[in-house]
This record gives sequence, C-alpha cells and structure tokens, in this order.
Amino acid sequence: MDEADLFAFVKRIYADLEASTNEFSFFDCISNAHRLYIELKCRRTHYDSLLVEKVKFDRLRNLSASMGFKPIYICSTPMGIWGFNLDKIAPVWEKSLMPKTTDFFDIEKVEKVVGYLKLDQGIKLK
Repeated sequence: MDEADLFAFVKRIYADLEASTNEFSFFDCISNAHRLYIELKCRRTHYDSLLVEKVKFDRLRNLSASMGFKPIYICSTPMGIWGFNLDKIAPVWEKSLMPKTTDFFDIEKVEKVVGYLKLDQGIKLK
C-alpha cells in the first residue's frame, strides 16, 4: 500500500477528507467536519510498535491544538491499518541514528528523536 491508497481508504471513513496542498505541511490531510489533522504513514514491514519522529509528533499536536482539532496518525503495514489519537499517547522518546530521508539514494544518517506507538494504543481500522 502506498500513501495514495491509504488516503483513499481513509477517505471512505471521512468523506470530506482533503489532502494537504503543501508538501512540507505538518499533516497529510484534514477533515474539517470531524476536526482532524491526519498524518499518514505506510510501512513495508510490520512491527508491533510503529516509529514516530518527535518533531512530527509535536508539530502535529501543536497545530491541532491551536486550531481545536485532534491530531491523528494513521499507519499501514502489511498486517493492517491502525489509527492513533496522538492526544492520548505519550511516547517514551529516545535518540536514534536514522536515514536523513526515506530517499534510497540518500544514505546519510542523522540523529533523530523518535518514539514508538504500540498497536494496542490505537484502533485497528483494517
């Protein structure tokens, strides 16, 4: 599943879903009717805990709070799709050496602060 497929799946749940028009936005899509800012992520491998970068987590929560919206993280893996209300989760943060980008040609690694969302902290959507 890629992000376009995941967006189409989420749009079946939230019919008013709109994609962000800014590729550098702190969210991927928005539902005004349900007051949600949503970050979408597709993982090629299934894990029992899903990685989230602290900087993205904080930006999504802060933006959502300033607008009176809920910050939602939706992640697909080969085993299903899970949704997380980030207002209800407090990850344990740790520093980790990770690829600078998801671009396979850019192998540079940088230190990032990351946390993990356990699957049982979210809702299985599919």
